Amino acid sequence: MNVPTIPERLEAAIIFLRGEDDGRAWLGALPAQLARYAQRWGLDLESIAENGAMSCCAYCTDVETGQAAVLKIPVDLEAGNIEMQMIDRWAAGNAAPSVLHHDVDTGVFLMTRIIPGTVAWPGGDPGESASFATLLSRLNAPDLPEPPALKDLGDVIEMRMGWARERFDDPRFTDAIERIDGNRHLADAQVVIDKLLSTTERPRVLHADLQAKNILQGPDLWYTIDPLGAVGDVNAEAALWVAIQDGPRTIAERLDDLADHPLLMPNRLLAWTYVLAVVEYRPYLPQSGERIVQFIGSIDRGIATSPI
Repeated sequence: MNVPTIPERLEAAIIFLRGEDDGRAWLGALPAQLARYAQRWGLDLESIAENGAMSCCAYCTDVETGQAAVLKIPVDLEAGNIEMQMIDRWAAGNAAPSVLHHDVDTGVFLMTRIIPGTVAWPGGDPGESASFATLLSRLNAPDLPEPPALKDLGDVIEMRMGWARERFDDPRFTDAIERIDGNRHLADAQVVIDKLLSTTERPRVLHADLQAKNILQGPDLWYTIDPLGAVGDVNAEAALWVAIQDGPRTIAERLDDLADHPLLMPNRLLAWTYVLAVVEYRPYLPQSGERIVQFIGSIDRGIATSPI
């Protein structure tokens, strides 16, 4: 069995996530695991994706049918099983790949490969907002299968806030954080979060990480992969995509593009976008960072006290 070489970038990410000893142990067992599932499900392994830290994705082909597929080996059993169930659920709404095989004991699964499968990085085209809007509708189509048990959106937001606090306290970024009055915005964002979470009227099943890197270009439509999974306000789902971009189209323009979406409420979409723009501000990503600086500088401080 020919097992492709594990990319150095993936190795580094796994070791960073799991630590030196555990990470290297997991990586050491990975080739045999890939070979085992390739033999079990009749796959020809082609290459290993470089990106990721929570899993290993192998591009492959079903030997019998010739179908292009992706074999996913998760680092965490529970996360792998939840992801598989989310992907399978959304495949029913034509919003994600189809699950072909699944091993519940390990969380490993095989899914169809989206073609061409390039990441749908937004540029300056308003049509990209329409593609995202269509994806959002398919993710929330009626009569989808029941989801697995999921965490509350508040838990995911608190995780993001924790990462933001660490980043904002990093001495390497002191000047950039002070320039945007970052700690004040972080405090205001926490107030807005509390209000948004307490006033969510219709929680929905969320991807919870629906940013561009987790959206793939299909032949005609966009599809999603790599969900975290949560239950909460769908406006937060759209806000993350609006906030995390590095194209020339501004955050305000993207908000305008999505203002008429039937699932969204413009005032809550704006509030969630403010929150996620603040917590996802990264000075070391200049294009994305300057786009966020422009947006949060335009927001009146009254957003922390106004009704939502």
